[in-house]
Amino acid sequence: MLVIKSSRLMTTLLLLFVSYGAKADGFGPTQAVNGLFNQEQDLLIANFDSKPDPDDLQAVAALGTMLQHESLSNVNYLAVAGAYGVQDGSYIPSPKLFKLAFGKRWVDAHGDREAAVQAASELAQKTLQQGGDVWLQEAGQSDFSAALVKSIRAALPKLNSKQRIHTVQHSTWNENATTPEDLLYVREYTDYSKIPDGNGGGNGTPSFNNKDGQWWSRLAEHKALAPLWIEAKRLSDENNGHAGYDNPTIAVGGFDFSDTVEATWIFGFNQLETTDDFFKKFAAH
Repeated sequence: MLVIKSSRLMTTLLLLFVSYGAKADGFGPTQAVNGLFNQEQDLLIANFDSKPDPDDLQAVAALGTMLQHESLSNVNYLAVAGAYGVQDGSYIPSPKLFKLAFGKRWVDAHGDREAAVQAASELAQKTLQQGGDVWLQEAGQSDFSAALVKSIRAALPKLNSKQRIHTVQHSTWNENATTPEDLLYVREYTDYSKIPDGNGGGNGTPSFNNKDGQWWSRLAEHKALAPLWIEAKRLSDENNGHAGYDNPTIAVGGFDFSDTVEATWIFGFNQLETTDDFFKKFAAH
């Protein structure tokens, strides 16, 4: 039997208590819970469009970096490549990057959308049937998520998807490049959160768009992360301006992984403010 969780309001109140309450008495986050995400039972599905802005390539590396951190070592996740909408431009394939970031835990919606939806749906159904929630990180548009949620709801008709499936989007541009009926569907049938844009800062989420590239040299020497970030930089440099969008931050050698604010929001790391804060937290060793 499916376990229907409490309302989002109750979840938020519990999060505030866990994050800020009674620390003087020794209370605080448990190892299993990060932010809104419960590592013992929840599932993260991270959707990347990679079309045409190469910032997704750095966002893939950033999420892969987070998932290697000891505090997130038990996260159950699946990454999706090619989860794009109706925007113009060319898709940037990056199978080596996805493998470096996520191992075998990713699917290719560009190469076979139906198979990708099916694989993600089966994993989500298993999570939901075991009492966990599903979190959709929209590092792109919501077309793939709409197809996924339709598949889940068809398989689990008694599921209250509005309570159990959570969609997190930071970009108005991504919303505008989503097939309109798909965006409406995801808003109606999931717990949809539009959070502040990760390109700006000072707005409630970190600023993960910075033209200062000082961390590149340190990442290139990082024992565990060097191959991941070297490949992310190679691909973003090679494709910037050639896939249909010239990213000004990447053009001058900076960092743009703004979509990653969705992950910091889900996992409870929104106290980070800048790319420097991000790397000090997740790539310091």
